[in-house]
Amino acid sequence: MNKKLQIFVSSTYTDLIEERQAAVEAILEAGHIPAGMELFKAGKSQMKTIKKWIDESDVYMLILGGRYGSIETESGLSYTELEYRYALSKNMPVFAIVLEDSFLFTKAAFHSKDFIFEKDNIEKYEAFKLLVMSKIIKKVNNIDSIEVTVHSTLNDIQYDEDYTLSGWVKSTAINNDPKLINRINFLETENKNLKSQISSPNNKIIGRFTTSELISILSSINLWEKLIYLFGEPSDDILNEIKNFDLYQANALDYFYAMFSYLALGMPHSLFNNNEIDEDVLTMILECAGILVSCDLMVITENNDIILTDIAKKFYAQLLLSNYTPTVNLLHSLIELTMYNLE
Repeated sequence: MNKKLQIFVSSTYTDLIEERQAAVEAILEAGHIPAGMELFKAGKSQMKTIKKWIDESDVYMLILGGRYGSIETESGLSYTELEYRYALSKNMPVFAIVLEDSFLFTKAAFHSKDFIFEKDNIEKYEAFKLLVMSKIIKKVNNIDSIEVTVHSTLNDIQYDEDYTLSGWVKSTAINNDPKLINRINFLETENKNLKSQISSPNNKIIGRFTTSELISILSSINLWEKLIYLFGEPSDDILNEIKNFDLYQANALDYFYAMFSYLALGMPHSLFNNNEIDEDVLTMILECAGILVSCDLMVITENNDIILTDIAKKFYAQLLLSNYTPTVNLLHSLIELTMYNLE
């Protein structure tokens, strides 16, 4: 498949206009797409834009002459060096075309030494050049050799298996590629399945969890095990008697379902403030309520009033939509407890 790579071309500007033009023409002749900093003015917001362009490019190419370039005030480095270091940090293909000294002296003869060679930040330029020379470079001694260097280097990069290059491909080429067609069909099917799952009531996001996550969390918490944690292991006689009670088989989801129904019936929110209620029973009920609090389904006030949250209301609605049936119906037990304590 004919894939066009996007090549980001970086350099100082006014002193290397002809060299940049030669590189851009070579990139186009090779069938690729050039991009570069001449589209932007130096500045902080422009640097963000340039980084985005580098992110979207497949290859970064530096042309290094004798100048260091404009300084970015915050870092103290030139924009050219910042671009180069950023490209290196992206682990993308990076190479530099370095102009030989003889090439630079020839250019200086036609312009001026100060126009071609750095005069203000010589140490920074030399340090930057050392960094560049330690990486992949190609030296050139005239403008004509830039075209050959660009062609050969891009060819090497394009067919190097160490690189994964996105590139640009014509839509007609994609339409005719059997592998891509199969891949697209697979992804469309997968996308359809995911959408179906997301639209399912059990996958509706409620607060910090989805409906299915809340069901899984609450169903896994056995209330009887909570009681053992609170009051210790009972004797065998008591255990055999308790096994006949609903609470022995109930989980926290059953408790939520019953508590929501209980309050929906208009039962008192302050039931557990009753001074005559057994202290152990109060401890048990508040412990179970604490599970719902941790899932953002319930709030317990300072007066031990129980208030269901908006998340609880949405969760309860989703349970009804999914035709949920509680393992054990604890509503009757809560109502009986109410009647007993109101006598």
